[in-house]
Amino acid sequence: MSKMACREIYFVDATRSRSIDFLIDKVKEAVEKLGLSQEYDVRIYKNIYSCCGVGGLSVIIEIVGPKEEKIREIDLRAISKILEHCEKEGCDVGHHVIQQYEEI
Repeated sequence: MSKMACREIYFVDATRSRSIDFLIDKVKEAVEKLGLSQEYDVRIYKNIYSCCGVGGLSVIIEIVGPKEEKIREIDLRAISKILEHCEKEGCDVGHHVIQQYEEI
């Protein structure tokens, strides 16, 4: 039976949508280097959120696959790439908040 995990990363001060698109491409490249079998479906996409007068951009990572350990490994690789990018290019994506890893 397949398992699913999800995580959202908010970029509170991000002003350039292109910067988030570039980040998503970098994360997808890092995940592709894992050489995953077709049993795993990894979706990484941009989201626009708004609540109580505050809004911004976020990245959502969804992973579906048979093994929980492998799903956590994929999630960790994706989050590591995001943190690496934020350290190098922080001024473009702004302050970030990483939500908790959730298994569904």
